[in-house]
Amino acid sequence: MSKETFIVSLAVITLSGALGYLLYKYGTDSLGPITFERLGEIRLTGQSIIYLALMLLGFGVVAYSGLELKNDLFIMRYLFTPAILFGLVMLFISRFLIGIPLSITGVGKLTAILTALVVISTAIASNIFFKESFSLKAVAGIALGVISVLLIGEG
Repeated sequence: MSKETFIVSLAVITLSGALGYLLYKYGTDSLGPITFERLGEIRLTGQSIIYLALMLLGFGVVAYSGLELKNDLFIMRYLFTPAILFGLVMLFISRFLIGIPLSITGVGKLTAILTALVVISTAIASNIFFKESFSLKAVAGIALGVISVLLIGEG
């Protein structure tokens, strides 16, 4: 991959992520405080059961179609590689649940806190699972991340 492609991909990820956070905050503000209890609210009616069944059928059709396309489209092989698919599901759950703290705090503050926490926890996990080592400079940067979390949380 060329340096330019790498930089463009980082720019696209950053811009789409920032726009996603802003839209997400706008949406959570319109719903009021969000809690685990509110996320679990269910009102089953005859109509909602039909639509839920249709939605699940749709998910099933999409999953089946994607699996059948694995040999013809690289993007489907990429998406349906078990570790990648499960990783994306975990990222979706993480991003979905961000709505809980996001509904009661600012998007900039929450993003800063979560970014530092994700960097720290991912660094520790990558060291444990992948035996990834870190230079003293990287450890100092992670330590500064911890300090930044403490300072942001105080503000």
